Amino acid sequence: MSIITSNNQNKNEISSSIDTFFQRFNVSTIAKKSNAQKEKGVNFLVLFRYLVTTLFSNRSAFRDFQLHQEELGFSDKTFRNLLNNGKINWQRFLILLSKQVIAFIRPLTEKDRKEVFIVDDSMYERLNAKNVELCGWQYDHTDHKNKKGFRFLQLGWSDGNTFLPVAFSLLSASKKVREVEKIDHRTHAGRRKAQAQRKGTDVLIELLQAALKEGIQAKYVLFDSWFSSPKMFHALRGLNLHAVCMVKRSKKVYYRYHGEWVDVKTIFQIEKKRRGRSRYLLSVCVES
Repeated sequence: MSIITSNNQNKNEISSSIDTFFQRFNVSTIAKKSNAQKEKGVNFLVLFRYLVTTLFSNRSAFRDFQLHQEELGFSDKTFRNLLNNGKINWQRFLILLSKQVIAFIRPLTEKDRKEVFIVDDSMYERLNAKNVELCGWQYDHTDHKNKKGFRFLQLGWSDGNTFLPVAFSLLSASKKVREVEKIDHRTHAGRRKAQAQRKGTDVLIELLQAALKEGIQAKYVLFDSWFSSPKMFHALRGLNLHAVCMVKRSKKVYYRYHGEWVDVKTIFQIEKKRRGRSRYLLSVCVES
């Protein structure tokens, strides 16, 4: 009995903290702006609060339904319909929520802190997927294997002390498990499907534009060498952003260095190794 009482107490504390978070950051208003509403049945905030509660309770929603289905007041089908609702603009929902949290924490840090966007993509596996739309074969750079799933492209914001997710997109591949026959670009679901089939670099610019449009500010964009290219640098300067990244070691990309167009490998060969340091700890001025 003591274990059951302790679990219920922890769940109540988590639920109370989530209610406070929802009120402080106006999640109800954000849901309306993101078209996250239900015309009938269980309210969206009730279902979404339950989803967040299960995440912080270290328990899957499926397992929690088995234990507390009679107490919840809605079925697992109602919950699944929420997650599959193509009318909800989840990207805008996350951007607006992040904007509220950033406005809350910004006065708590020093004014001279540098605010940055951070970009990363990782593997989102769907190994047993057969009927998942746009699921494709992706190359996992960690395991060096081809796997079924999506590339999870994430845009975050940081002030050097706090990291917050801002926007995301699931990207497909050229070789797909299942194609989409028709895309309705008038719906949020249709626009997400079309976005999933574009290049990751183009989608990154779209996510940055959406974040900047909603008022999330930063001066720098941090990413790895996969996104680095003169085209990307030019696009970021068009958004009044600076890139901080590792440049690809390629002979196909040229930079203007000392009045000549040379590739990165040539620059490494020209610059002498500094005593006691790796030759890769190199900082030179180039033009693209």
